[in-house]
Parts: sequence; structure tokens; C-alpha cells
Amino acid sequence: MKKSLLLLAALAFALGAVAQRKTIVPQAITTEAHDAAIAYHDNIDHGTIVYTWYYSKALGTNRRMAVYLPPSYFNSQKNYYPVLYLLHGTFGCEEDWLDKGHAATILDYLLSTNQAREMIIVMPNTNMWQLASPKVTGIPDPYTTLKEASDQLTDGRFEESFSEIISATELRFRTINKKDSRAIAGLSRGGFFAFHISHYLNAVFNYVGMFSPTYSTFRRDKLGDAGDLFDTGKHLPKVYRNVEKDMSRQFTQAPALYWIAIGKDDFLYKENTEFRALMETKGYPYHYYESAGGHSWENWQYYLQMFLPCIFK
Repeated sequence: MKKSLLLLAALAFALGAVAQRKTIVPQAITTEAHDAAIAYHDNIDHGTIVYTWYYSKALGTNRRMAVYLPPSYFNSQKNYYPVLYLLHGTFGCEEDWLDKGHAATILDYLLSTNQAREMIIVMPNTNMWQLASPKVTGIPDPYTTLKEASDQLTDGRFEESFSEIISATELRFRTINKKDSRAIAGLSRGGFFAFHISHYLNAVFNYVGMFSPTYSTFRRDKLGDAGDLFDTGKHLPKVYRNVEKDMSRQFTQAPALYWIAIGKDDFLYKENTEFRALMETKGYPYHYYESAGGHSWENWQYYLQMFLPCIFK
């Protein structure tokens, strides 16, 4: 009898703990709060930026990624951290989120004001035609039009080889290697990758952020035209063949946060409206934020500042 009562008490405690866990939804921030976050503050602790190369067996080459290590990283070998994989857009590079997105400055500020948890941010180069930024290699981009670049970036190679980036990160840095401690987010084409990687590796990420994303693997006459959102067929790379089936598995145990953010004047707005309609039809939980403006770094900075306080809580 006593044993049964103890088991019931333990179960009640566990259920209570689950009930108390709430999804933290990104909240809009003021211009003043954003200005403070992207400004340099000398009187706060700062993270460390390192650049490292990993070998991609799938691609047969070395590739470069930028990594943000939080302020306490070198204080103790006993500290382990969650990881955000943060992806740039078409024609960007692994330095974009630092140079244009102020990712390190924003996180430093949020940590100093106790708004976010310490984390590692991994920013790989997502362009399949590059080993690294042209500033590093001296090799100019061979593709100059969006169509040429899109054709290269929808061959599935980046998404299907992404586990190599995770493995390299977890081998080299002190990371917490659990779903609850992994997040993925990206802007524009990086949002496309975050979407497809998160459903392809559907048990890996507990937080997904898509900033002004596209979803389709093919171009229509006009973005947002009615019709199937996802192409289908055996001719496609594996990652794109069964999107909706993969999403069904992903949302069997839904991510703690699945967030879409876009500007109302963004050229991808209609496509995002269509995707949200699919989410609602399927009954998949997600959160949505619509800002002013369009496809811009200013918006993506805001979105990142809203996203970071919500993950790994």
C-alpha cells in the first residue's frame, strides 16, 4: 500500500511538472530595445567567435563555419551548452549573421540582461558551391542570378548532409546532445533549410525558427499561386520526397517552439500564408509573427532578438 502511494505521488508530481511547462512565445520588442541589443556595450561580458572547418564526407570537401561560444565557456571544462544552428540566406555566407545580423552582439546583450540562456551558436556556410566565404577563399561566386543559385540550393545536398555539421559541433565543443538542447533557425533560404532539415531530421530539434522563409523546391509563375506547396516524385532528392509524412512524424511530439515570422510587405508573404493554412489544416501547433516591412536584415535582427529568449527554457 505504501509503495502504491509513493508511486501515485511520483506520478502526480511528474504530471504537475509537465503541466507547468509552458511554451514561451516570442514577443514583439520596441525600437529602443532593439537599438540597445545591436549596440556594443563595453561593460558586459562577451562571447568568443571562432571559425572552424569540418570535413563533409557527403560533399567530399572541407567546409567552414562560424561558432559563437558564450561568455562562461572557458571558465570551466564542466560547463556544457545547448546549440542553436543559425543559417544565412542565398548569396550570404557563414559570416553574415555576425556582420549583418549582429547575432553575437544581440545574444551578449540578452545574456547581460538575463533574457536568454547561454548557448553555442553554429553558423555554417550553406552555399553548396562554396567552401567558405569568398573573402576567405578568394574564389568568386560562379552563380549570379537567383535562379542559378536556387537550382544549386534545392538539390538536397545541404539538408541531407546536415548531420555532419551536428556531429562536428558535438565532437569539438561541449554541447548538450539532446533534442531539448538543439534549435535550428534561418532567414530566407536559411529558413527553407531550417524547415526541411527539421522535418527530415524530425526527432533532432525542439525549437524551429523560420524568418521570411520559402518552402517550395520549385518556382511557380508567381510566388504564392494556388496549387501544391511541395513538389513530389521519385526524381527529387530524398529530403523533399515525403515532406508531409516527415512533418507528421515531427509533430507526433511537436517542437516546443515552431515559429514563423515575416514582414507584411515580403515577397514571400503569400507562400507563407499558404503554408500556415496547411499547418492549420493538419492541426500542427505553431506561432506566427507578422511585422512591418519586407525581406530585410532589420527584420531578421528583430526576429532573432525575439527568438533567442524563447529557446532552451
